[in-house]
Amino acid sequence: MGKKSRNKNKQFKNAEASMQSSVRLHKPSFILRAKIAILQPTNLILIKFFALMIAFYALWASKFFQENIIKYISIAYAKTGSIVLNILGYKTMTAEDIIRNDVFSISIKNGCDGVEGLAIFLCAVLIFPTKFSNKIKGMFAGAIFLIALNLFRIVNLYIIGIHFPSIFDVMHESVWQVLFIVLSLMALLVFISWDRKNENLKTSIV
Repeated sequence: MGKKSRNKNKQFKNAEASMQSSVRLHKPSFILRAKIAILQPTNLILIKFFALMIAFYALWASKFFQENIIKYISIAYAKTGSIVLNILGYKTMTAEDIIRNDVFSISIKNGCDGVEGLAIFLCAVLIFPTKFSNKIKGMFAGAIFLIALNLFRIVNLYIIGIHFPSIFDVMHESVWQVLFIVLSLMALLVFISWDRKNENLKTSIV
């Protein structure tokens, strides 16, 4: 009896080991599982987005980009903001990226030029799974909105700096930073909603 029992246990263990070996043979490797995960539609979108943002920041951080693009974007915002402020009666003038009058001055530096927020929006629209013509329309409309929004932010902060200087730093570093991000995300959601309605309308007509 004892010998038979030991033989049965040995056979059972051998069978169990064989099954485990079979499972291991059919279990996907780490590389295969990684490829499967990467090929998931949502993950592909995220990977493309982060790849575009890395490329943008690599370009943005370069001396050439800062001196030949960012600099002139800041100057353009300063000049346009000064025109709006003069229309409102604040008698401002500009020097490079600085808006000033006898009471207050503000400089349009990195973070105030809206370039990073605009880049995030454009990259998100570019990798969104839709027709290229819809992407172009979305990027154009979104860019116009975000440029106008940033111009409004600059003018608003200048006015706050004159009339409510005690809250200028809070409005500049906290309130408007968050508000710009939120409105950028809302612009992206509006684009996605428009794209879906536009495609559904075309499908129903066909």
